[in-house]
Amino acid sequence: MTAPSLVSRALPCTILAVGLLATPLRAQDAAEPPSAGADSHTREAEGSEATAPVAAASARSLHEPVVYKPPRRGSPRHKVAGATRSAPALPLPLALAPDHVAHTVAASPVLYWHIDGVPPETARVVFTLTRDDAADPVREIELPHPARAGIQRLRLADHGVELQRDVEYAWSISLVPDAGDHEEDAVSTAYVRRVGRDALGGRAPSPGAYADAGLWYDALASLSDEIEAGADPELSEARNSLLRQAHLDAAVE
Repeated sequence: MTAPSLVSRALPCTILAVGLLATPLRAQDAAEPPSAGADSHTREAEGSEATAPVAAASARSLHEPVVYKPPRRGSPRHKVAGATRSAPALPLPLALAPDHVAHTVAASPVLYWHIDGVPPETARVVFTLTRDDAADPVREIELPHPARAGIQRLRLADHGVELQRDVEYAWSISLVPDAGDHEEDAVSTAYVRRVGRDALGGRAPSPGAYADAGLWYDALASLSDEIEAGADPELSEARNSLLRQAHLDAAVE
């Protein structure tokens, strides 16, 4: 009779311990899709490492604050947020990045931009990437017309674009209504620098960790991936908060 009595007395403690450990985790589905061109698998692995699925990090990210701390090095840069000379009926693009050189650990980061209306079919939508120390663009890509207004995504890996380490780039989204007259273009420009993987300081990848480490593009991409996966409705407000911190209120949804 002694053994059953001991088991009976230990049972509530066992149940309590199991209850404390039984915190549900959800895997983060944030891997990049395959990219086109030669060496696509290599570019995909490097470009998507910032948003690789980490179950524990995903669970923590649902409730951690996402507070962006700009990188200490580098100078603020003027951010062009829509051309004032554009035609009145032309919607304005907005590159979703702060007004300084923002960082990423991804070789081929995912860039986000916003547009406040659907552009006319006659207008071209053009992405341009230029090194800070060069006059000619590294790449210029005509993008598909957005099907709707709002936040748009551009995966650089899909176009075989890879950033070099510690090089500053300017990237822009342009609406070009007349290929022969760029006076009416609507343009938004932002800046990006790829830094080393040690920028996270050994922390597990999550939107909050990226933001705290000054990795703007990775924080925005990981939040957006979790929102698209339907991870948690609160993540949309976390992304809105991140956008407001960079004075990108026009893109808040």
